[in-house]
Amino acid sequence: MFTFNRTEKQQAEEDRFRVQYAQRSIPFVRVSLPLAATLYLFFLGWDYYIDPSSLVFTLLVRLPFSFFAILVVGLTFLKSFERWSQTVLTITVVLGAAGIVSVLKILPNGFSFGTPGLLLVIMYACGATRLLTGAAMIACASIIVLTNGMLYYSGASDFQFINTNFFIISASLIGLAYTWLLESMERRAFGLEEVLLKDKAASETLLRNFLPDRIMKRLREGETSIAEGVGEATVLFADISGFTTLTHRLSPGHVVELLSDLFTKFDEISDSKGLEKVKTIGDCYMLVTGVRDQSPKSAEAMAEFAIEALAFVHTYAIEKDLPLQVRIGMATGSVVAGVIGTRVPIFDIWGEPVNHAARLQQEGVPGTIQVSESSYWRLRNKYEFEDLGALTLKHGEKINAYVLTGRKVGGSAGLRVVGGVPGAVTETRIKLGNGA
Repeated sequence: MFTFNRTEKQQAEEDRFRVQYAQRSIPFVRVSLPLAATLYLFFLGWDYYIDPSSLVFTLLVRLPFSFFAILVVGLTFLKSFERWSQTVLTITVVLGAAGIVSVLKILPNGFSFGTPGLLLVIMYACGATRLLTGAAMIACASIIVLTNGMLYYSGASDFQFINTNFFIISASLIGLAYTWLLESMERRAFGLEEVLLKDKAASETLLRNFLPDRIMKRLREGETSIAEGVGEATVLFADISGFTTLTHRLSPGHVVELLSDLFTKFDEISDSKGLEKVKTIGDCYMLVTGVRDQSPKSAEAMAEFAIEALAFVHTYAIEKDLPLQVRIGMATGSVVAGVIGTRVPIFDIWGEPVNHAARLQQEGVPGTIQVSESSYWRLRNKYEFEDLGALTLKHGEKINAYVLTGRKVGGSAGLRVVGGVPGAVTETRIKLGNGA
């Protein structure tokens, strides 16, 4: 086969094309090779008609190729065939041609009337076996070399040389033109599919910012009304404190890059905890757990996200020398989750925990994690809290609020965290605070 200097990316793309081309070619091979083997043996009648005394010899030539062709059909059921298909099929074609020229040598004056047999092999090489252009060129060149070698060995006349070469070279040129056209069309189709796959991946990546994977799957399956009632879920809002001020100091590109860094890390943390991102609202990040998978540890997973997110923002702010902190609010309770809209569908959740978590975040001190009483009762055995007492919400509603100050020793970790920076171990708990 022809070898070109390709970049790693180009080679990977070529490998994908060859695998896909082999997969598409297998149905053709499974039909064409059994047919070729059958015709190969069927022509024993032609051998007998030309020279009955040579039938045994031509049978010994034709049988091995027929068995090999059937063997290749069996190989198409192996996964590795996709990788070696062009090489195997080229060998099959060359063996078929070798068998034909051998038969023509055995039969009296075989090359005077047997050239059409070689044309059939070329037809198979350039069409039915779906060889790529490079492989087809090798096959056709091999047929021409084998034919001329046998003509020379047989002491053929000049007319036989000229006549035979005229037909097989012409057939090869026509066949190669067809093969090149077929390959060009396949490569173009492959390129379009690659572009579509990239566009689809980009679209799905963008859509994941609005819809969870399981919701996307249900929409693809044709569901038009998606709503779920959940008995217990934990909702979290994380707002970047100081970000709005920075938008007046930084260029738009830096603002987007900054927010992308923060939320990308939030995505990584949430994925590692098995949490479900709901949406981002400006510089506010919203999560829920317990909707997709019911678990008694869902509130704990959310608390771990809050601790890690707080630590990351603190470290990031120091590294970038930016006045950034994060306010976090979380609450637990029953919610309704669903998709609204048709043109741009949005996944969202509603319920008391949503309102409470949002309010706790808004009322919180930068660098702290405020939780509702419902979350407190689910976390109090593994985490330490500071009781803030009653917090008045809009419309006069009051709830008891707590600040999550750290993990208890013997809980999920053994480090004291102050302002998000690892420090010394305390005797009773792992602290979260705003200063060293």
